[in-house]
Amino acid sequence: MHASPPSPALVSARVLAAGLAAEIEPVDGPSEIDARGRVLLADRQIDDAVLTALARALPSSAGIVLWLAGQDAASVGEQLERHGFEHGAVETVDLPEPGVVAILAPTEAAADEQQRLLARRRPAFRAVAIMPVFNEVDVVERSVASLVSHGVDVYVFDHRSTDGSPQAIERWLGRGLLKIERFPDEAGYDECANGDSMVWREILRRVEDIAETVPADWHLFVNADEFREAPWPDTTLAEGLQQVQQLGYNAVNFELVNFMPTTTAPLPPGEDVRRHLLHYEPPGAFDLLQIKAWNSGGVRPDLRSHAGHDVLFDGRRVFGTPFILRHYPIRSVDHGVRKVHGERLARFDHQERADGWHVQYDAYAEGAEEFLRDPAICEQWDPMAFRARLLARAQRQQQLLQAVAGPDGMLDPEALVGWLTRRGIDGPEPHELEEASALLRSGQVPGPGLGRTGEIALCLAEAFEAGATAAADMVSAGALRDLIGRAA
Repeated sequence: MHASPPSPALVSARVLAAGLAAEIEPVDGPSEIDARGRVLLADRQIDDAVLTALARALPSSAGIVLWLAGQDAASVGEQLERHGFEHGAVETVDLPEPGVVAILAPTEAAADEQQRLLARRRPAFRAVAIMPVFNEVDVVERSVASLVSHGVDVYVFDHRSTDGSPQAIERWLGRGLLKIERFPDEAGYDECANGDSMVWREILRRVEDIAETVPADWHLFVNADEFREAPWPDTTLAEGLQQVQQLGYNAVNFELVNFMPTTTAPLPPGEDVRRHLLHYEPPGAFDLLQIKAWNSGGVRPDLRSHAGHDVLFDGRRVFGTPFILRHYPIRSVDHGVRKVHGERLARFDHQERADGWHVQYDAYAEGAEEFLRDPAICEQWDPMAFRARLLARAQRQQQLLQAVAGPDGMLDPEALVGWLTRRGIDGPEPHELEEASALLRSGQVPGPGLGRTGEIALCLAEAFEAGATAAADMVSAGALRDLIGRAA
């Protein structure tokens, strides 16, 4: 698939969205413009009615980007002045076709900030998210919008949705959405295997196909009910991946948290699920491994070996700080009943279930878990606090590894003993280290309550967690983190 350059209007809209921490909102007509702090992208069929509507929406927006093909700057400037636009800039461009890009702001100060952002030099970088979809009409449009606003192009393949999911995102085609593929029909995959069943290995094979044929610096495997972010504030997802690449890494793990309903209220039509669900819980053990963004250097990635949770390729180097994955699997009680019992469990491939895949809904299927959560036992989302904890943990692990690891990055016994001594545990013997390690392997909660062995084990848990994270063994790291938390 040929990589066409993004339009000048989309490039400008992405720059503003990144700099202003806003999302892009396409405008296709004069009605129902949802400004609400968004960058409005109007690049099709702009007439007087659209300009009038945009003028009304401008004060509540983060700015407007217009593309007027075949026009000149002077006539566009006069047209905008007639509709009351006072602040911004108009620029003539020749590629990919002649036309005018207009960047409009509600105030003079906002216009100055826009120009400052647009003047920054940005090295070329392309990330493509590959998204399989089945019946996610209530979230897929905002998911695509978030990725595009974060500088990431999107390739969707829809597995015969019946709820209008493909139609909900059609307006993003040519605006960062590369294609909406009908699967399995347009992929040429076996109808018998993929028609009415969800064979996850086939879905993952299609993701691998697309990653191999759609050129990009980085690829991501995403789902429609996910929102992915860089761990650093004021950094888009694409900018974060580019920084990881510049540091010499080529894969990223994501810290997943599940947002769940805490009231019986349904998600209102058209509402952003991120505004509706504000409480989250940690992931299950099956979701700790989320290495789903990569730069394999053009080599076909392997997603099937680990059920899509851990992309594999030669020379992989996983970045030590995880990125953020906000997951909204259940949006309301009614949605949970419909999705789990009507749209997922019945469609999962029987062989894959026998292989231990698709276990995420088992507790619901058996009636052991309800869809509704008590907000008192969940965390309320605070993006800055979450990032602070995430970055502090990563920094602590990296500093700890510097203290206890040898030049090869592996735990060094002599350095480990030195660190334990500095922690107040005098002269731990090799047999004590082995006993403490055995205690951790048994799953017992370490700590002073188990005497000197428990005290050593609690310290070792911290060192082992840092080592497991560095080795991209997220399951072991998560289990050790859980033991440390229970010991606190």
